[in-house]
Amino acid sequence: MIFFLFKKNRQLQLENNSQPENLPMWLKKLPNRLTYLRILCIPIVVYLMSLGEVAPSPAHFFIIQPIVPSATDIAAAIVFSIAAITDFFDGWIARKFHVETVLGKLLDPLADKLLVVSAMIILVEKHRMEGVIAVIIIVRDLGINAIRLSAIDEGIQIPSNFIGKTKTTFQDLGIIGLTVCGPLLFVPFHYIGQIFVYLALAASLVSAGQYLYNYALQLKKH
Repeated sequence: MIFFLFKKNRQLQLENNSQPENLPMWLKKLPNRLTYLRILCIPIVVYLMSLGEVAPSPAHFFIIQPIVPSATDIAAAIVFSIAAITDFFDGWIARKFHVETVLGKLLDPLADKLLVVSAMIILVEKHRMEGVIAVIIIVRDLGINAIRLSAIDEGIQIPSNFIGKTKTTFQDLGIIGLTVCGPLLFVPFHYIGQIFVYLALAASLVSAGQYLYNYALQLKKH
């Protein structure tokens, strides 16, 4: 009985501490600050990637000519990795502690799209990614955002699905691999990057179909 009361009291304490009004100010502001950090990483990633070497020939289906990774390639991959990690934690912290803000909801997806689109455009220009794959993924993301905005106008909520979140992970790993684009510490980053990019492409198409299907179902209910 005593153990049960102690456990119940502990649960109530944890719930009270997780209430937004009981949180320290730095924790309330942390998600938005992580988003700001990701935005600051974008010009750094763009600059470092622009200094990279152009691959010997344009990328084709599972055929990509590796390069010798330079210091700027490795630095760009590291900065991109940091930015990608903040993309996970800012949303997780905001939802976990109920400190989501209107500004955060606006800037978080915008920062993510700017980072990914910028990186893909440079990878295509450096012959490290197929242009058609970059176009499909970018157009898909723009289309899904348009559907979500339309759904909001209709009073419809379309939550993110598991495949969509998996696509983001594959996409980030693919960009990191193709940014290095060569063997490093005996790891063939160019092959790994190519594989993850194709996995991201497949996940993009499947998740887009799911979004459209869910949107159509919700429209019928309304």
